Amino acid sequence: MNFDAAELLSRYLRLDTSNPPGNEHLAANFWADIFSGEDIPYRLYEPSPGRVSIRAELKGSGQGAPLILLHHTDVIAADRNEWSFDPFGGEIIDGYICGRGALDTKSLGIMQLLAFLDIRRRNLPLSRDLVFLATADEESGADNGVEYLLREHPREFDASLVLNEGSYVVEGIVPDRLLAMISPGEKGPCWMRLKRKGQPGHGSTPHGLNPLERLSEAVNRLLDQSREPRVTPIVAEYFRRMSQAWDFLMPYIEDGREETLLRIIVENDLLSVPQVNAMLRNTISLNSLHSGNKVNVIPSYAEAEIDTRLLPGQKMDEWIAFIKKQLADDEIQIEFIMKGEGNASTMDTADYVTIEAALLDHYPGAISAPYLMLGTTDSRFFREKGVISYGFCPAVIPGEHLKSIHGTDEKIGINSLLKGTDVYKDIVVRLCSDTK
Repeated sequence: MNFDAAELLSRYLRLDTSNPPGNEHLAANFWADIFSGEDIPYRLYEPSPGRVSIRAELKGSGQGAPLILLHHTDVIAADRNEWSFDPFGGEIIDGYICGRGALDTKSLGIMQLLAFLDIRRRNLPLSRDLVFLATADEESGADNGVEYLLREHPREFDASLVLNEGSYVVEGIVPDRLLAMISPGEKGPCWMRLKRKGQPGHGSTPHGLNPLERLSEAVNRLLDQSREPRVTPIVAEYFRRMSQAWDFLMPYIEDGREETLLRIIVENDLLSVPQVNAMLRNTISLNSLHSGNKVNVIPSYAEAEIDTRLLPGQKMDEWIAFIKKQLADDEIQIEFIMKGEGNASTMDTADYVTIEAALLDHYPGAISAPYLMLGTTDSRFFREKGVISYGFCPAVIPGEHLKSIHGTDEKIGINSLLKGTDVYKDIVVRLCSDTK
């Protein structure tokens, strides 16, 4: 059977795997049909009804530990009224394949599949097992996805390397050059629900014990607290590489001192750029506030939800102590929605060098740089087990299109998908074929 990348992605995008509820069985069946047609064994995992992940494998010589090609099949919900096209239509419009998941991460899944099938059809001898893994529940914490798989079936997911989502080859960041990024690490999510009880009453008679007022005051103390920027190894190397385009970084290149880099960043007002600020600081975002149900009634409770993200190297207990100190209110209860420290894999590996070399061979003149993921991916579970994980997608994406990830009008160019597929095939062959 011949597979067309654009047609496959269009079909994949038409599967509504919005999480919640997920319905990832739709995606698992999509993959199972393909593997059945190719006579490739696979296994399904269903920890909860409809929450299905799928694994397929090509056996190697065992010279090296397995390589896992990982992507998630669930997507963030999409409000049709906010999109200019049907988010689950899989339409091809003006050379773009359009729909929720086009970038996060269904296009990556198609590239991985076609690389996987390319190895199989060419009957290339492998130095390591090659595993295709499409998982459920990444967007809501992975309790029904990778976290479950590694807990309940650890031997089936033993590996030396995981290739997952992360960065892209981005155009528009650097004039007249592409920026090819690989993510060896990411910030850790520490999501909290803050709860405060108080004394209810009539809105006409404020008494100073309003829990909404008390909680708001505490959260404002937290948000007002300045946090010093800090340079992690990934970010230090990112700016070192970016000096190829940004001359103002040359003093940092000359002395290699983090103090110099921070001074340059401050002098050039780069901390006002949200992405740069998040690369250098633990961040705090107040995203939800709930209390009361009537304008003239003082409520008896209030709660807020905050999204904090931790740089690799930040200890969780120290961060929680900082939060409590700034809130300065012992009556506030803290409930953790998700909690994990930042994580990173070493860049000092032959596999990283191989991936980077392939990207530069296919995109000559590009700047290659490591990138600290600001969001959270399933790579964290593998890194916690000591498995090296790199995140990248070798498709060229205009920088302004990245905002559609978890936003509206998500899409990928057909030419970008095709080129990315060719690059992914080459990278997988370089990483695991005995006939490199």
